[in-house]
Amino acid sequence: MFSDKKKIKMNIKLRDGIILLALALTCLGFWIRLEYPHLAVINLSVDKQKAYEKAEEYLKNYGITPGKYSKAIIFGYDKNIDRYLQHALGKEAEEEFLKAHDCDLFFWKIRFFKELQKEEYIVYISPGNGKVLGFRHLIEDVQARPDPGKDSAKKLAGEYLQKEAGVDLKDFDFHHEEIKRFENRIEYIFSWEKKGVYFPWKEGQGGSKLLAGATVSGNEVREFYKNELELPDEFLRYMENQLVLGTYIYSVYFCLFLILLVFAVYTVLNKRSSVAVTIVKKWYYYVAAFLVLINIADVFNNFQSINMSYPSSVVMSSFLGLYFATTLLSIGFLAFGFLLPGIAGESLSVETLAGNKYCGFLHYIKSSFLNRSLTYSIIMGYVVWIIVLGVQALVFFYGQRFLGVWREWYGLSQFSSSFFPLLGAFVVAITASFSEEIIFRLFGITLLKKYLHNTVLAIMLAAIVWGLGHTTYAIFPVWFRVLEISIIGLIYGFIFLRFGLAVLIVAHYLFDVFWSSAAYIFGTTTSNLFFTSLGLLFIPLGLAVIAYLFNRSAVEKEMSVSLNRAQKYNLEILVNFVLLKKAKGINAGIIKKELLDNGWDYILVNLAIEQVFVGQAGSF
Repeated sequence: MFSDKKKIKMNIKLRDGIILLALALTCLGFWIRLEYPHLAVINLSVDKQKAYEKAEEYLKNYGITPGKYSKAIIFGYDKNIDRYLQHALGKEAEEEFLKAHDCDLFFWKIRFFKELQKEEYIVYISPGNGKVLGFRHLIEDVQARPDPGKDSAKKLAGEYLQKEAGVDLKDFDFHHEEIKRFENRIEYIFSWEKKGVYFPWKEGQGGSKLLAGATVSGNEVREFYKNELELPDEFLRYMENQLVLGTYIYSVYFCLFLILLVFAVYTVLNKRSSVAVTIVKKWYYYVAAFLVLINIADVFNNFQSINMSYPSSVVMSSFLGLYFATTLLSIGFLAFGFLLPGIAGESLSVETLAGNKYCGFLHYIKSSFLNRSLTYSIIMGYVVWIIVLGVQALVFFYGQRFLGVWREWYGLSQFSSSFFPLLGAFVVAITASFSEEIIFRLFGITLLKKYLHNTVLAIMLAAIVWGLGHTTYAIFPVWFRVLEISIIGLIYGFIFLRFGLAVLIVAHYLFDVFWSSAAYIFGTTTSNLFFTSLGLLFIPLGLAVIAYLFNRSAVEKEMSVSLNRAQKYNLEILVNFVLLKKAKGINAGIIKKELLDNGWDYILVNLAIEQVFVGQAGSF
């Protein structure tokens, strides 16, 4: 007789935990030394509502009624200036330059517009002190304006910059003037360059100057800006080349991802009646539905960004309809890309990783999530997260020092524009941690291990493919992004095989949500954003506490209990077959190999062998 339940052994040994904890503390020291200072200088004291109020006040001062317009607000930063200064000066020197010259890398952009009308107002507000950084008034090309003359227009522009924008033109030399003729008006464009500020790109390829400027149309300063870098053409061409290269590398990744997806479809179709697929598929349906729902919620959460991108030349309803249709298709593809590799990975892990029940969710589904084994896995996830942060800090440190690497504030600008900034961070982190670890670790490593018969090579190839998918943003040169992510992928691959999937998903979630909210935690910001950011980091810990307190019995139901009618029938056939083979003196290993070579389900074969050869079946 066999018991209905099987005890689950902890997959984390005390010795391993102590070693990793010591490594985590060392890596935390690296991160504090190398990364923390760059986050501490960020000032986000002016929140979205205050920025709105500053922009409306600015417009009212010039007789404009903001209430007559639709509004949109997003948080952004000047990517090209950040890229150039990091490359030309280095990160520390960039921060000193921005502070010395009162330059704002970040800004709130507030748009006041009307549907089907070109005229609109755009105001840029500093998130650090609430000052107006720039302004644009868009008007129809055919709109008539009186001609003030070049000299009067230049005087008007200079006085405006000094009185309204706070630019001291004594520190500037005249830089450029341009006359632009429209059908019914003439506009004058002037700029001044700050004295003693020049950063060369490369010898003989130009450099960067710090400018302030204004556009005069009739008796109005229609546009102004201050403390803006004029970038050399060679740098802009270089950046264009890097972005194209990143897109090209990503296209290679996408082709490889489609190949993985084809293998996933084939595996699911081929094993659709297997025991593992039968047990796990419902759980994966639920997770996929959850990912779809939170991503749809995040679309509405980012409605400000949608509004900002709306071209006022088209009907708003048509624009929104097209946007939501394409977005829903993308979300559907995301769910498809998670669901099939997940189910396929579970069935493959039963075969290729038979000795490690923690490499998938099958054993949790057969037992319980709320036990202390999960608690320990979550705690280990925090340890792995800190280790990866330290490793990444070292990789960046040497990349910036020896390879001219620089990076961008992608997450900060992306999430700050949302209605609920940290909801966006949560959605991205939870989606990436589940989908990417399922695709590249659970499915990718098991698939490659099955066909290559080499665990190390499987981990390496999965890590590289994963790295190729991160080349369209954040890190330059783009090839370094592949290197950085591949190194993290190697660590994740080891963690996956040694400690299981739950540890890895927690570590990945924490990594993504941390970098999405780190500026709110370590920079100057509102108390709401600060505490909400901390809350996101404590979500897994809350689950760990719940699992620890519930402490449901960490036992696993016998696999035969989960079989459907057809599987029980097949098991009976297999048991009779194994009995006949055993009677002929054939050992369990040979019988098992013969059955698996003929396509029988791995779990059913093990159950049959176990029933006939008690204790000889091995783990499944």
